[in-house]
Amino acid sequence: MKTRLLSLFCILIFGWGSPSTVSAQDLQAMEKSLLAITNELNQKTKEYSWQLATAYSYYCEDNSKYINWNDIPYLKEIVEFEHPLALEEYRLAYEACKDKMEEYLDKHKEYRNLKKKQLEAFSQTEKDENKAAFNAFFMKLRKAEPDTYKALWYAHHKASCRYRAEGLRYVVAHFKEKNQLLSTSFIKYDDRNYLLEKGTDLSQLQKELNTLEDLQKELVRNIAKAKYGMSETGQPSPFFQTPDR
Repeated sequence: MKTRLLSLFCILIFGWGSPSTVSAQDLQAMEKSLLAITNELNQKTKEYSWQLATAYSYYCEDNSKYINWNDIPYLKEIVEFEHPLALEEYRLAYEACKDKMEEYLDKHKEYRNLKKKQLEAFSQTEKDENKAAFNAFFMKLRKAEPDTYKALWYAHHKASCRYRAEGLRYVVAHFKEKNQLLSTSFIKYDDRNYLLEKGTDLSQLQKELNTLEDLQKELVRNIAKAKYGMSETGQPSPFFQTPDR
C-alpha cells in the first residue's frame, strides 16, 4: 500500500509533466489511476467505518457506556423486532436484570402511582411533571436503600450496555457481509478522537484514507487541466490542443 501510494506521488510530481502538454496516452494513464484510487478509497472508507464502529462497541462495553440505538436505525430494528439467535443470550440476560429491577421498584407504592400517572399523562406539561417526579423518587430511593438499589441498577445497566454493544457488532458484521458503508455519525467527536488516538491500526487506516483523498484530488486537478489546456496559472495554454483519442 505505502509503496503504491509513493509511486503515484512520484508520477504526479515527475511523471506527467505539465498538465497543458500531457499526451493522450498519459491522460488515459491518469484516468486509469484515478479509477483505481477511487475504488480503493471507497473500499477503505467502508473498512474504516467497520473498524471504527467495532472499536466503539468495545469501548462502550468496557466503560459501561450506553449506546443509544435510536441513533442507529438498523440496530433499533434488530433489538426491538428481529431478535436474532446470535444476540439471544445477551437479550435474555438484559431482560432478566430488567425484570429484577422492575420487581424491586414495584414494591414501592410511590413508584406504582407514578407509573399510573405516566399512562394518564397526555400533555407535554404533564409528561414533564411526571418525569421530574420519577427523578425525585429515584434520588430518594438511592439515599434510602443505597446498597440494594445500586446493585440492581448496576447489573441492569451493565447488561444493557453489553446487549447494545453486541448488537452493534452484529450490525457491523451485517454491513461487512454486504460490503456496505456503515454511517458512524452516531459516534461523538470526543469518543472518535479518543479511539483514533488509542487505536494504532485505526489511526493508520485514517492516514491512508487521507493520502488517497489527496491523490484523488490531485489527479482530478491534473486531468481537468490536461483536458482543458490549463496552465499552472489557471489560464489556457497558448499551445493547447485537445488530446487525440
